[in-house]
Amino acid sequence: MILTSYRFCVLKGKQDMRYVKIDHAEPGMRLAYNMYDADGHTLICSGCVLTEFYLRRLKDYKFEGVYITDDLSSDIKIEPVISPELRTEAFLSVKKSNVDGCKTVARKIVEEIVEKAQLSLDLKDLRSFDGYTYAHSVNVAVLSCVIGLGLKLDENDLEQLVMAGLLHDLGKLVIPPEILNKPSRLTNEEFSLMKTHSMLSYELIKERLDIPEDVKLAVLYHHENVDGSGYPEGITDEEMNLFIKIIHIADVYDALVSKRPYKSPYSPYEACEYLMGGGGILFDPKVVESLLMYVPLYPKGTQVKLSDGREGVIVDNAGARNLRPMIRLLDRTTLDLLEPKNYNITILHEVNFDNSDPDIMESERREMIKASRYHITIIDDTVSNLQTLRGLLHNIYNLKATTSMKQALAYLKKRQTTNLIILDMDMPEISGIEAAEKIRDIMGDQIPIIAVVDNYDKDVINECKRAGAKGYIVRPYKPTYVKAEIKRVLLGRSIVE
Repeated sequence: MILTSYRFCVLKGKQDMRYVKIDHAEPGMRLAYNMYDADGHTLICSGCVLTEFYLRRLKDYKFEGVYITDDLSSDIKIEPVISPELRTEAFLSVKKSNVDGCKTVARKIVEEIVEKAQLSLDLKDLRSFDGYTYAHSVNVAVLSCVIGLGLKLDENDLEQLVMAGLLHDLGKLVIPPEILNKPSRLTNEEFSLMKTHSMLSYELIKERLDIPEDVKLAVLYHHENVDGSGYPEGITDEEMNLFIKIIHIADVYDALVSKRPYKSPYSPYEACEYLMGGGGILFDPKVVESLLMYVPLYPKGTQVKLSDGREGVIVDNAGARNLRPMIRLLDRTTLDLLEPKNYNITILHEVNFDNSDPDIMESERREMIKASRYHITIIDDTVSNLQTLRGLLHNIYNLKATTSMKQALAYLKKRQTTNLIILDMDMPEISGIEAAEKIRDIMGDQIPIIAVVDNYDKDVINECKRAGAKGYIVRPYKPTYVKAEIKRVLLGRSIVE
């Protein structure tokens, strides 16, 4: 363990800080937030000056970044949504599978969050790589509480909801680490084993009379989708309680923004786009909206690159500034993206953020692309829709696009290579079901179809199911969701597991 002076270890209230990627952290920078290991122990305390030795050790623990305090972070106030002490208590309760401890911590989390006049979800949870599973459960519990507040749940319901968040992944603790952390595609057997974790979590608590049934069901069904395409039982919207829907969304959001061996992290903006793109298909739209009330698209203290080439740190992102924040440039001047004169400036991405396309993140996937790119056939009668999809996908896949079903069928009859078909379900000359049947007559059942629809109406989704669609894309397109859905169908691995 790294030994430090503990006189700076107490972190109370809002702190002046900004986030720095570990590769850009330098000796002499002063730490603004404690660093913890996989057991919840403090490695380096807030207030310590970073040295080369500290930085080496942090990289050994595979930390992605640190919070520092300096002149550039002056007045950038960030407050943890729950205290570090409570987060550590929750972390250890999950790690020890201490169900009674999780119940106690759930009450404390609700009390701390309800007492806050203003919630801030800007602060990243800084935990070592090996502690992901436990930290993830705590994050899901906190996110679920925040969503529940937005949905006007009372404190008793919030406490039960947070309890479900803490308990939802206990079953993963018995999944072999080599499967949990496998960087490449899971085999069918491995994925089947992975999908048992929700049932394993449920088995740990199903006989507990002191745990409400809604909590148990949320633990069991947190990977179910509202369209019935999830697991373990494929239940639909009408069969889900509210806790299930909330835990599902909190689980997906935190998994998306976290770095894992098999994927790079999504930015908060991309993760929110994914959730919106899956609204009505994977997720309950009202629950998504509740999360979006609190999630900062560009967290305070984050260094970003602008479309004009300049860089700066997010200073204020409240209200309307969530999309157009206030930025402190590196020369210490302030840029307000809400001012009309700055409307032509956009945020490109977080500085040093790995914004590789989600479809080429896995090493196995990159190797496949080098040898042979996937071929996708797009069928849509609207030229603008084809152009949009072409713009999103042409750098990743080989595309064949047509506005005519007749032309598409003639192309497929020639036995042209295609690995996936993206099909507009509202073609003027033929229904989506008929189109899918004709495609299957030619190609068989081996070629998956992704349906394109204009809304997530249940009748429309049911039509897609009858057509045998393996996935859905809703217009207007959300680029992150479109790419992730294509990846999911092509590679047969869930975006989050």
